[in-house]
Amino acid sequence: MVAGFVLIAGVILILALAMFWFVAEGMTKLLLCIVPMAPGLVMLGSLLLIFTELLLYLGNKNDRKAATRDIAYLLPTFIVSGALWYAAVKFLW
Repeated sequence: MVAGFVLIAGVILILALAMFWFVAEGMTKLLLCIVPMAPGLVMLGSLLLIFTELLLYLGNKNDRKAATRDIAYLLPTFIVSGALWYAAVKFLW
């Protein structure tokens, strides 16, 4: 669960800094390009974390239990962020 929080918080922080930088440089038209990237990056990051958790199924019983718990919250995060990314790309680009 910590990895998912770090992923989402990191993406939000990086995109917020990019938005402030674009506004400071006078490139406000690029903001529409930044908005769909947030759910896309969360989707990609959660997919990579799911792949990492799948490796834990090769371990012992406790590793498999932890992997199942982690995938239980990473999979909905992946699905919701994928839907948000699709909607953002469809309506903003």
